[in-house]
Amino acid sequence: MSNLQILLVDDDVQFLEATEYMLKYENYDVITAKNGEEAIRKFTESRPDIVLMDLKMPIMSGYESFFKIKEKNPDAKILFTSAYAIDNKEYEKAKETGLFGLLIKPFDLNELNEIIHSIKLD
Repeated sequence: MSNLQILLVDDDVQFLEATEYMLKYENYDVITAKNGEEAIRKFTESRPDIVLMDLKMPIMSGYESFFKIKEKNPDAKILFTSAYAIDNKEYEKAKETGLFGLLIKPFDLNELNEIIHSIKLD
């Protein structure tokens, strides 16, 4: 079985690099993007198994890119990451559209692994 491929999207370069390192250590294949536009392009190119996406980013927010990716691929498995608790209409709409979940930063590897393993991949 090939490794799971994860698209990691965050404008915080330190967080991006640290999380990428952590995921690669767990033998996941990791693709990174620094904003929502780049995330959409890389999602389209590589069709990753899971997307971990920050909500607050320049150029295009996590919400905007979530809905654009879901338009292209309704089955996309997307998790938001955020340093803040979320409770708004956009978040509710994303949940109705198949958002897989929300990880509050900082999260630890065990928490992330549990979520990754709970995602049923076809």
